[in-house]
Amino acid sequence: MKLWKKLTSLLLAAAMMVPFAAAAPSEEGSFPDVDGHWAQAEIEQAVAAGWVDGYPDGRFQPEKSITRAEFVKMILDATHLTPGCETVNWMVEHAKIQVKGTGPWGIPNTVDYEPNLNDMDTHWLTTQGWTEAALYSGMVVPSDYNNGNFRPEKPIARYEIALMVTRALGQVYEAKAEEGLDITLPFTDSETTLSWMKGYIRVASEAGVVKGYPDGSFQPNEASTRAEAVVMVQRMLDVMEEGLDPDIHVVAQYHIRDPLSDEKDRIVQEKATDAIQLQVVDDVVYASLLDLYQVRAEMMRDNNEPYDIYNDPDKQTPFWWPVEQRIGYENWLGQTDMWDRYQMGDTEYTMMGSPEDDFCAPVRALYGQAMIPIYDGNHPNSEAKLYWQSGWNAETQTLTIPVVNEHPYLVGS
Repeated sequence: MKLWKKLTSLLLAAAMMVPFAAAAPSEEGSFPDVDGHWAQAEIEQAVAAGWVDGYPDGRFQPEKSITRAEFVKMILDATHLTPGCETVNWMVEHAKIQVKGTGPWGIPNTVDYEPNLNDMDTHWLTTQGWTEAALYSGMVVPSDYNNGNFRPEKPIARYEIALMVTRALGQVYEAKAEEGLDITLPFTDSETTLSWMKGYIRVASEAGVVKGYPDGSFQPNEASTRAEAVVMVQRMLDVMEEGLDPDIHVVAQYHIRDPLSDEKDRIVQEKATDAIQLQVVDDVVYASLLDLYQVRAEMMRDNNEPYDIYNDPDKQTPFWWPVEQRIGYENWLGQTDMWDRYQMGDTEYTMMGSPEDDFCAPVRALYGQAMIPIYDGNHPNSEAKLYWQSGWNAETQTLTIPVVNEHPYLVGS
């Protein structure tokens, strides 16, 4: 079952953006102070979806500023990263970070990620579980805030929204790649915008999520209103959720690659599966990496794998780097950073410990999960190839996904 569909957050569905009772919209599905507002359609859509609500007095207050805490809850709720959901639980259990200079010869060492904000212990965002979800999903990074103080009741600035929607879309790699570069934003106040902000603002702007004011400025430090925040999150969802659940039949093709065998690569099983979340964007098919891992483990068991104690599907665990938005897989030597490695927003990846050809498109994010491109409809091929390069049968509308289990060179005893 797909991770984001097994949510335990239904108990929180009635909760508002703020920690007191929710207000019901009018019979028309809106609030009286939203009728005729420029963001009415987006606000009503968000209210209907359940990730934003109004105040106890029956108003929405669209022009009121929104706090950091309120926006964090809003964007997490909208992207299904709710407290107690399976995706967040997985992130908490598997989060890693690299600490520079702590390994042999000064090599960065991978350790458990244990983020902390100094001023959040008793805040409602923490007591309801949202702070943990924000930290371990990477939506909030403590080093972004002076002395690790989040100041949750401070009105959120527009640049902060650009930062968080970029993270939600899995494009941190692209934004950080532009740090220190002389970037000119398409806004009149580009020269006065701090350089470290520019990559995130550019990415969010090119995605169509954030836009400028009528005078051409972006005003990154200006506090956002509730209406503006809702519109930006809705635009983000429009980008994130494009092409979901296409009508495609999927066949997983299980390969065993064994360097010690005369037959280096052999196909030992094919089976239909509906356990892999797919989406199609610009004729490229993307699949959930965690779903692919799960299907591979199931097929290893079907075929009486593991090959030896170092290739046990029950002991292989993918890890999550929240700050870099990267997923890695531990290999049979227990290395977490040298085996499978995929980063959201990037096309380069490592699989089975070796660099492979670049993906045809950057890895996307969907509700916190990495979606890797597995088929390029712009350059079609009918046969599945190794390393997630799927084959497509147009007549049967079937996608064949290669699932590879590579035996190690050195066999354990």
